[in-house]
Amino acid sequence: MRHVRLIGSLAVAVCVLALTAAPTMAHQFVASKLGKIVGHGFEETTEFEPAKMQEWHLGTFTIRCYSAHETGAITELESETLTTTIKFAKCGWYPQKNSLHVAANWSTSGLTIVYHANGYTEAVGNGEGEEVEFKKATILETAAFIKINSTKLCKIVIPEQTIPVAAIKLPLAEYSAAVYSNAEVPAANLKYFPTGFQKRLVITNDFKKMKYKYSGEETQCDTGTFEEKTEGVTGVYKGSLEPYIQYGNLSFE
Repeated sequence: MRHVRLIGSLAVAVCVLALTAAPTMAHQFVASKLGKIVGHGFEETTEFEPAKMQEWHLGTFTIRCYSAHETGAITELESETLTTTIKFAKCGWYPQKNSLHVAANWSTSGLTIVYHANGYTEAVGNGEGEEVEFKKATILETAAFIKINSTKLCKIVIPEQTIPVAAIKLPLAEYSAAVYSNAEVPAANLKYFPTGFQKRLVITNDFKKMKYKYSGEETQCDTGTFEEKTEGVTGVYKGSLEPYIQYGNLSFE
């Protein structure tokens, strides 16, 4: 009997050890079907409401956009990454806190972002061959750019980069550059959505310490004096997005 009890105790100990050693299930993006991604800003507005707008802080510039549109493709039903190209529209440079602004235009190719399930992101080069020299040592491909319409000599470049940069060396750690949640919206087509609801992904972007550069040898993006600082690593992007599959479900599990 003592021998039996000892075996039982050992079995319990081994079981507890196994439970303790079991790895935590990794999060991932889950789709009900392969297909195209479409999407827009999670909360879009036609009024001047900064909290609902796509907002960028790049040096001395605050750029706000009323709308964002996303495209991409689902190639795996379960994946730890999601790639989407975001095109920002109805944008302006807001030098003050009120609604007064100067028009600003994003590059027509948009900004392609690789979202990782553990919260870090990658701004991908646009593949158009444009490069910028950053910190006089690194050549980076342009991911996107913004032109301020008040002057032909103001172009703000966002180069390819990992956000946050710590994820380059520690890609398995947890980050909060992007926070994911799920939304359900009513769906009338019961053939594709038997429950009457469609699952959509919600991405809350909070990019910090982004690289940016005022492009051109005679850039007037700053105060018009060329001695001013023309690049930095303090860029910020805040904005929520709602990507989804047109006839399917997309969620974060």
